[in-house]
Parts: sequence; structure tokens; C-alpha cells
Amino acid sequence: MQNRSNYESLVESEDTLVNRIETCSETIDAVLQMLFKKDGPIHLPTVREIAAAMHEVQVKLERELLLVRIEKRLAARYMDSKPIVD
Repeated sequence: MQNRSNYESLVESEDTLVNRIETCSETIDAVLQMLFKKDGPIHLPTVREIAAAMHEVQVKLERELLLVRIEKRLAARYMDSKPIVD
């Protein structure tokens, strides 16, 4: 039963991370759209820093998602009684 609960927790973590990554992507797209739509002057170095910072967050979340997916697959193997070599 513990393994099932661990697997379900990993599924929830995966869903949350996917949602957070999508939010990052949408936010970056909004900043890029703002570059096109804004009529007045834009301080380009600041926009670049903001976009780069948001992208760093997205990359961190994607790495975390990869690790959760690995753990989820290992949990599924364990529940299916498939061997795992450490």
C-alpha cells in the first residue's frame, strides 16, 4: 500500500510540475508579446534579464520533472515486481 501511495504522490508532483512549466512558458510568451505590442521605449537589457530569469526557472522545473518521472517509473516497476539494480 505504501508503494501505491508513493506512486500517487509522484503523479501529483508530476502534474504540478507540468502546470508550473506551462505557466513559465506562457509568462515568457507574454513578455515576448509585450515587446511587440508596447508603443513606448523598452529597456531591452532589463527585458532580456527578466526573460532569462524566467527561462532559468523553467529549466530548473524541467529538470525536477525529469527526476520525478524517473522516480515514478521506478515506483511502477517496483509495484509490477520488476527487478531494479542499484
